[in-house]
Amino acid sequence: MVYAFRKPLTLLFVWAVATMAAAQVTFTQSAINSGDTSSSGITNGDFDNDGILDLITINTSTISFYKGLGGGKFAAPVNEHLPSPSGQVVAGDFNRDGKLDLAIAPACCGGSGEVTIMLGNGNGTFTQGETISGTAAGSYIALADFNGDHLPDLAVSIFGTPGSTEVFLGQGDGTFRHTVTLAEGSYQIVAGDFNADGHQDVAVIAPSGVALYLGNGSGTFQSPLLASLSNVASIAVGDFYNNRIQTLAVLVTAFIGQGNFSNTLYSLRYHNGQWVAENRNVISAVTGDPYEQIIGGDLNGDFKDDIFLAGGNFQGSAVSAYMLGNGNGTFQALNSAPGWMDLQYFPFIRDLNLDSRHDVGIAWTSIFGSTGGAEVLLNTNAVTNCTPPKANALSVHICAPASGQTVGQTITFKGAGNAWNGFAKRMELWIDGKKVGQNLEDQLKMTATLAKGSHTAAFVVVDSFDNHTAQSVSFTSSY
Repeated sequence: MVYAFRKPLTLLFVWAVATMAAAQVTFTQSAINSGDTSSSGITNGDFDNDGILDLITINTSTISFYKGLGGGKFAAPVNEHLPSPSGQVVAGDFNRDGKLDLAIAPACCGGSGEVTIMLGNGNGTFTQGETISGTAAGSYIALADFNGDHLPDLAVSIFGTPGSTEVFLGQGDGTFRHTVTLAEGSYQIVAGDFNADGHQDVAVIAPSGVALYLGNGSGTFQSPLLASLSNVASIAVGDFYNNRIQTLAVLVTAFIGQGNFSNTLYSLRYHNGQWVAENRNVISAVTGDPYEQIIGGDLNGDFKDDIFLAGGNFQGSAVSAYMLGNGNGTFQALNSAPGWMDLQYFPFIRDLNLDSRHDVGIAWTSIFGSTGGAEVLLNTNAVTNCTPPKANALSVHICAPASGQTVGQTITFKGAGNAWNGFAKRMELWIDGKKVGQNLEDQLKMTATLAKGSHTAAFVVVDSFDNHTAQSVSFTSSY
């Protein structure tokens, strides 16, 4: 990516992430009943193309569409029949018609059913597409561009001993073509660029630990690297070392008898050619209701990725919490967050009300009430940076500097991005045609010291499938 700006940058940037962030994060909780007996998966996106994020939950026999009303509020669900009992759900435009589609995994683990494609109609309803063959025991799925064509591809974790992973490349018409079978699998699978080579990799929980497959950029992968960890419950992608390289947080949940569990969090990264588990954080030595799933993101606005944890128990109640990241692979003490009913599944972090604070969405189930639905935790006190644009396009909002502004020698750049297809996974800053930095999320804040004169800054946003767009601003440095 090159921007042909004429004036060269004469003094390189310095990062400006020393933000006075809140010691704790507070949330406003709301929960919406799906009208079905349980909910096991949730995703978000602008499914009716009005610029406002909506929610989808996967329930026992239905798909629920919760129309976004703005301000983090959602309408009562509109339900339609679900072809088979299912679990995790991911969203993307699989047939390039400008309408978001769904890929739905079978219920975990080892049951019948294949990955089901539901093609979006652009109004929160769906038409059944293909069922992807060879995934009858598929339990978890990850969505990314594995071969560099900017189309959504699927990696499917196949339950078994030792299990496997199947990779399917999107054809751009709503169908997927099998390319490769990887030797490890069974449980949760995620995608990320863990060696910072520009190609999407795959990490998957296997019976013997967490396997890493480095991507070749062609839909094929290298031999696995295995981190031997027992009782791995969940993994989450984030920039946990604050070095613009993605790493994993690994949640270990162990049963210790009499209805009690222990929870431990590790950092796992590709470093010097090795797949290394580091920084053991004991969350709880004994807890009645275990944390079972985690997700990474910046919750307090300090540009260091944090962890949100969700879980529960068939005999207890839902539990939620978060751990603030220190930016070095370690995390601060556990802080409780609101939970809802008995079980919680697949938390996600995204700015749902466009206030530049990252919120949380979770699917929930009440065992004894035989109900389920969507839970939303709106972040109320994180440090704000720049409000993002609407969610019906890949786009950028520049908050500082303003066009035509005259500034001093040192300038703070603030911008935010949003994505319609997938999510905004990276923001970049280019000054006078030179890339000077990036942040691996939908917000960017940097400070640069520039020479006197006219300059142009381009703010670039990149989505899940490496599509990008930019907005530019011209300004003058005078001192």
